[in-house]
Amino acid sequence: MRIRHAAGLSAAVVSAVVGLPLPAVAAEPAAVLYVEGSNSACSNSGPGTRAVPFCTVQAAADQVLPGQTVEVASGTYAEDLTVRRSGEPGRPITFRGAGRLALKKTLPVIAGPQKQAVRISGQHDVVFSGFDVTHFELDGVSRVELSGNLIEQPNGDVLRPAVNVTGASDHVRVERSIVSLASGGVKVGPGISGTVIAGNDFNSTFGSAVSLTDAPNTVITHNTVRFQWSVSTAFDLAGASHHATITNNLADMSVVRVSAGSTEGTVLDYNTIQPPGLGHIPTYEWGGTKYQWAENLKAATGQGGHDLNVSVQFDPDLWGYSMPVAALGWLPNGVIDSAGPEVPGVSAVDLLGHGATDHPDVPNTGPNGGFRDRGAYEVVGSFKTDLKVTPETGSDPLAVTVDANPVVPSRITDYSYDFGDGTTASGPNRPTVRHVYAKPGDYRVQLTTTDEFGASRTDVQWRKVDYTPAGYTAIAPTRILDSRQPGGRYPRLGPGETIDLDLRNRVSGSAGTLVPPGATAVVLNLTATEGTADSHLDVYPSAAARPTTSNVNFGPGQDVANLVTVPIGPDGRVVVRNNAGYVHTVADVLGYFTAGSPDRFTSVAPARLLDTRSDATPLTGGTPRRLQVAGAGGVPAGATSAVLNVTATESASAGFVTVYPGGTQRPAAGSNLNTAPGRNIPNQVVVPLGADGSVELFTNASSSHLVVDVFGYYGPDGKGLFTPVPPTRLLDSRGNVTFTPFSTQQVRGVPSGATAAVVNLTATGTTGATHLTAWASGTPQPDTSNLNASPGLDVSNHTTVPVDDGGRFDIANHAGTTQVIADLFGYYRNQ
Repeated sequence: MRIRHAAGLSAAVVSAVVGLPLPAVAAEPAAVLYVEGSNSACSNSGPGTRAVPFCTVQAAADQVLPGQTVEVASGTYAEDLTVRRSGEPGRPITFRGAGRLALKKTLPVIAGPQKQAVRISGQHDVVFSGFDVTHFELDGVSRVELSGNLIEQPNGDVLRPAVNVTGASDHVRVERSIVSLASGGVKVGPGISGTVIAGNDFNSTFGSAVSLTDAPNTVITHNTVRFQWSVSTAFDLAGASHHATITNNLADMSVVRVSAGSTEGTVLDYNTIQPPGLGHIPTYEWGGTKYQWAENLKAATGQGGHDLNVSVQFDPDLWGYSMPVAALGWLPNGVIDSAGPEVPGVSAVDLLGHGATDHPDVPNTGPNGGFRDRGAYEVVGSFKTDLKVTPETGSDPLAVTVDANPVVPSRITDYSYDFGDGTTASGPNRPTVRHVYAKPGDYRVQLTTTDEFGASRTDVQWRKVDYTPAGYTAIAPTRILDSRQPGGRYPRLGPGETIDLDLRNRVSGSAGTLVPPGATAVVLNLTATEGTADSHLDVYPSAAARPTTSNVNFGPGQDVANLVTVPIGPDGRVVVRNNAGYVHTVADVLGYFTAGSPDRFTSVAPARLLDTRSDATPLTGGTPRRLQVAGAGGVPAGATSAVLNVTATESASAGFVTVYPGGTQRPAAGSNLNTAPGRNIPNQVVVPLGADGSVELFTNASSSHLVVDVFGYYGPDGKGLFTPVPPTRLLDSRGNVTFTPFSTQQVRGVPSGATAAVVNLTATGTTGATHLTAWASGTPQPDTSNLNASPGLDVSNHTTVPVDDGGRFDIANHAGTTQVIADLFGYYRNQ
């Protein structure tokens, strides 16, 4: 066999054959080094990754290479930082804070124990951006950029210039930063050239905002100088600081000084300088000569041809940023849409990152219709909101519209709402939101808005939210709940279980809306049937907390009905809750309250309209009996509906009683109370009157006596509007005072000024057959009843009871002893 020699083998093959190691290939350094002092995994000897960041900025500064970025997380770094490394042209070393200048509190803070400056000495190609520091010292540097920093010196500190540039430095840029409380802004020493000072906000600065000494070729443009404490110098060019550019700046209560050695080649134009005094302090000093106004300077030197000497207003809502407002009308504007030509190489965006924006309300007076603003900020419409909280009408009760009313909505990137009831909402495109409260109250509504560059503001408005007083609309009794139906919409209720009862939508197969949006409360007849334990049903608005009140009390095997008046929750729903055992429920809607209903309530002194026992003529099963209501018991001929208390007594069999308008067909659904032999069973009825002012009384029991008392009526001549309240317990005599025979107790808690209250009365612990009577305090006790109680049973009855001017009513017990509970569901007040 002929052996061939391999030719042109790759290094990998040679290494594999010969067993030699491959030459090491240097790993590309990471683009970003991370610093996060609050991270428990941080290490100053670590790799500076996200997982294991450096603990201090200095540790990263001592390892960073050209082209790398040191990203520093928000937090406070108690260190005196010195930058000892340089980048390369086109590959600078960058120190970048993770926060944003528009949200100052997010900037990482560098504040060493000696409160020394951030020092950069003898280095070049360094960018330092996005930090909160006390000051910078730059010595013998080249191509160093300081941008987007907050340079502030708290009260009590040793005051020094915010940025002090010394030595043989060149091409230093100080841009788009905020300088506050420093002893001078940017100070540039002899021999330094090519400095750019642009887009900075010098506010509350002691001394000159910019001072140059023998520093030629300096650009000073788009800065805002706002002095709070005294008249001071905005720009001071001393020695031979010639060939400077001073354009497009805004200075408040300031002077500009340009020495004789600095005038050669220097351009001063398109600045707005508010005069420092009332004519006695010159605004300009050029070449040793003082000039009061820009026109004086222009006439003598040709400089300041487009300068304006006018007052400028700053937005007080944006304290901390010297943002001018668009002063229109009688007050001239010398800032907005009036800047002159841009200096090459200067940032095209303002301190907050806005590009030139044409303000819609200000004419463009820049060259050729230009519309960039003078100073550090583009006024794109003041970042303001005018928070308004207004109640909705014709929708859910307790619904409000919260409107931010932003001045320039397109600038807002996040709306964060706190409605004051424990709920919040947020999103980028939500200048208007809708909220439904679960209960009335005084709420603190807070809105925090954030703009596209991170600036935020908070507005607060207190709003009283309450139900709108409303009139009554009666409807034909409509069954919306019957859990006995197999496969029905609503199930039988177990212990602690609830049903969200939808009042707006009819039962399946029916069209239209039953209770309209805007209704504040609904009137139901609620029946518990086939219960397995002693229990009670509670009814309350959806989204509200479960109250301590009750509506229907029942025992095993009992059929118990009670009228219910309850506020309506969001989306037209109320909650029905069972307390114990299992029970079927039946609910019929009888009417509702809306602000637009013409029928208002009038309370009358309780009066008896019928007692069939008086002539021994009970109702017989299947035969209705007509009862004239209008014209009796204080009910006028124009009444449309009546509030009656109907009691079945001496019933011969179990059955039900229905009350409906006289002369009309009995409704298929809509029994009002259930009868039982040997028991007195009451229930309140709100029933429309027939054309002749009468009602029909019907029972399917073999026979039953009825007692009918009137408590008020609805009609167009009434004055009482109904205001629901979250179910509230007014009285619970258990453990306090027992109602003895013929004893009376006064009940308080109904708002004063009310004429009547809607109350659910419950008798419990009863020792003998009795009845309770309720009436307005200070008036004679009527010969009527509101609730009939039996020994060993918990019995409830809905009642509309008159009250005195102070919202008080009395309750009397007829016989035996009993405990009484009174729960408030609303009240009427004359309007």
